Amino acid sequence: MTTTSRLAKLREKSEASEKQAEKDKAALLAAAVEEARKSTKFGHLTAVAKDAGITAQYLRDLVEKRHPGWLAWAAEQREAEKAARGKKAAA
Repeated sequence: MTTTSRLAKLREKSEASEKQAEKDKAALLAAAVEEARKSTKFGHLTAVAKDAGITAQYLRDLVEKRHPGWLAWAAEQREAEKAARGKKAAA
């Protein structure tokens, strides 16, 4: 019976650790999404994904899921900035 009690305690500890890990992972992903949205510059999202230890595509999917249309808007912003730089260089 001692073994069962010991195993039960270890199982409970393991389950608690697993729940905490899930909470920590959710917090990491939420923070990564918010950090990714702080800049529209090319490569920013990829750098954030690398820091978070996840793939850039997974982060893109998370951003699109939580903020639909933001990635397209960011691409438009980059293109507008690029066009503005082009006009300055031509002037």
